[in-house]
Formats: sequence, structure tokens, C-alpha cells
Amino acid sequence: MHFFAKARSQAKSHWSNCISYFVTVPKYWAVFSLSIQQELYYRESFLMERVRSLTVIIAFYAFWSAIFQGRDQFLGYSKSQMFTYVLGMNILRALVFSDKTWELMREINTGKISSYLIRPISYIGFCLSRDAADKATQFLSSILEVALAVWIFKIPLYIPASFLTLAAFALTLTLAIVLYFLMSYWVATFAFWTSESAGPRFCFELFMEFSSGAFFPLDVLPKMVQTVFGVLPFASLLFFPLNVFLERITGTDFLKGLLIQVFWIAVFAWTARKVWNKGLKAYGAEGG
Repeated sequence: MHFFAKARSQAKSHWSNCISYFVTVPKYWAVFSLSIQQELYYRESFLMERVRSLTVIIAFYAFWSAIFQGRDQFLGYSKSQMFTYVLGMNILRALVFSDKTWELMREINTGKISSYLIRPISYIGFCLSRDAADKATQFLSSILEVALAVWIFKIPLYIPASFLTLAAFALTLTLAIVLYFLMSYWVATFAFWTSESAGPRFCFELFMEFSSGAFFPLDVLPKMVQTVFGVLPFASLLFFPLNVFLERITGTDFLKGLLIQVFWIAVFAWTARKVWNKGLKAYGAEGG
């Protein structure tokens, strides 16, 4: 009898959690929808950002076209692979690096976060919904920009034929998005202790873009530097997924890179949770 009572209790708890989830989902969709509207509200700024992004694509294309003048390969990349890396970097930056966690710092410093904490909604779910809206607009824009550049300049692209390669790329890209969110969220929580948290975040983002391969493939760096960046979380954000797509990382190297991604996700998930909980105590103590 005790067994059946326990089973009924667990089933009731399970269905209660499911119902609670479906009840709260519309809230997050509402946040997502409002965030999309906010992203598109200032149309002039949005269009200027798109022009800037397209200019960067053209500049990178011109630079690597000059490098490949009279060459078939460079650093082990074929011409189509290098151009795919450069254009793919623009798309992956929109998916991985676009986020709204910088607003967390402002909400902590202004005290606005208190109004979210007393609402019947998960704050991290709220942040994820805002991030998803930002990623959606940035991703669609980057696709159009890359398509326009390919059409105008007739840029050759490398497309893997294997479905397994595409599946592996999708997996590594998903893990990269999760990893960056946790890293960015962790840095944003520094605002609990200092109102000057924008400084550390700026340094973090600058180093992250350099060491993730957002400016150039990490293959151009010395082997020792490549090795160090390879075990740090930053190369897992762009360089690793892009090279999986280009079929330059396969077999045991792919498994090693996957384990590095999972390891750092676990580290930053645990760290972000700990820092968030301590930050709330410090924030509550200051507010009290």
C-alpha cells in the first residue's frame, strides 16, 4: 500500500509540474513577443546596424580575397572553406553572442530587478526569452546579409554532403549558445557587488571575441596559443562549431571538443547559480 501511495504522490507531483509549465509558457512567449517589438521599434538604428554588419562582411571578404590571390589553400583551408568560415562567423556571432544579459547589470544597479523577483515568473526564463528575441532578429538579419554578399560577389561556399556532419554541427552550435549564455550571465551578476561591472564585461567580451575565432581562424596563432585556447571555453563558441561544419574536425578530435563544451557548461552552470544566490543575499542585505 505504501508503494502505491508513493507512486500516486509522484504521479500527482509530475502532472502538477507539467501543468505549471504549460501555464507559465504563455508568459515567456509574451516576453519574447514584446522583446521582438522592442528590437524593431527603433528602425533607423536597426537598419544602420545592418549596414555596419554588411560593411564588415565586405571588408573581411576583400581581405581574404587578397590573401588567396594566386593560392588554392591557406593554413589548410581551401578558398571555399575560408569564405564559408568568414560568412559563417557572421551568422554564428548573431546566434551565439547576441544576448540581453547586459540588461541584468542595469536592472541590478537601478533596483528594477526587485520587481521581477516578486513576480510569478522565473527570472532566468525571462532572460532566456529576451535573449531568444534578440537572437531571432539578429540571426534572420545575418542570413539576409550573407545571402546578399554571396549573390553580389558570387562567393564560393563549402557545403558538407554528410547529414552526420550537419547533425554534429547543430549539436556543437546548441552547446555553444548555452555555454555563452551561462558565461555572460555569470559576468553580469558581478553587478551585485559593483556598479562598475560594465568594465569587466567589456574586457571579457573583447578577449572572448579574439580567442573564440571571431576575428580570424585560430589556426593563424602559434601552436602553443592554439593549445591553450583549445582547452579554454572560448574556442568552443565559434571556432570549434565552424570547423566541425567545414569537416576539419572529426573523430576523436570532435569527441574531445564536445567533452570540453560539456565540461565548461557544467562549470559555468554551477558557478552562475552559486554567484546568483550569493548576489541575491548581498542585494537583499543592501536593500534592507
